[in-house]
Amino acid sequence: MFKKTILFLLIIHFTNLAKAQVYEPAFIISIFGDTIRCQLKHIRFISSKSEFRYKKSLDDKKELFINAKDVLWIVTAKDTFECLATDKGMYKGQIYAYKLLVNGHLRLYEQDHFTKMGGEAAASFFIKKQGKVLQEITAMDYKKYLLMYAADYPENKEKIEKLAYREENLQQFIKEYNDWYLRQNTE
Repeated sequence: MFKKTILFLLIIHFTNLAKAQVYEPAFIISIFGDTIRCQLKHIRFISSKSEFRYKKSLDDKKELFINAKDVLWIVTAKDTFECLATDKGMYKGQIYAYKLLVNGHLRLYEQDHFTKMGGEAAASFFIKKQGKVLQEITAMDYKKYLLMYAADYPENKEKIEKLAYREENLQQFIKEYNDWYLRQNTE
């Protein structure tokens, strides 16, 4: 009987713990200029959402939602997401949330998504420069797009030729580019 009671209490504890982790404190900035302070649901795979569900507080029973096309930014304690239209194939024009990795004149984003095998998370990288479209970069074509998007950077060709396709390398290159760009435009 004691073992069943302990097991029952553990099940209740872990069920409550799992419920509490579904929501994360966040700010949603809408295209209308509103800032919504809330508890955002399922932040882990936010990139594939066409709408975002949230509560004003964890105690609220009523869940609200906002369409992705009405959102500019989502800010959590850990991450910032920008909602942008994709220019890819059959998804062209749809709005998705992209995690901002590097901010500046040239931005680097990451998008989590499910893979087909086992539902594990995988990430894709995207770049966006003011006045240009959001561009996915892959291991096959990242050098081509970095050369295009950072064409005004004098050291770009030499640095890109040596650049391996890893998140930290992409971040470092884009930070260096943005630092250079800022210096050029403040002198």
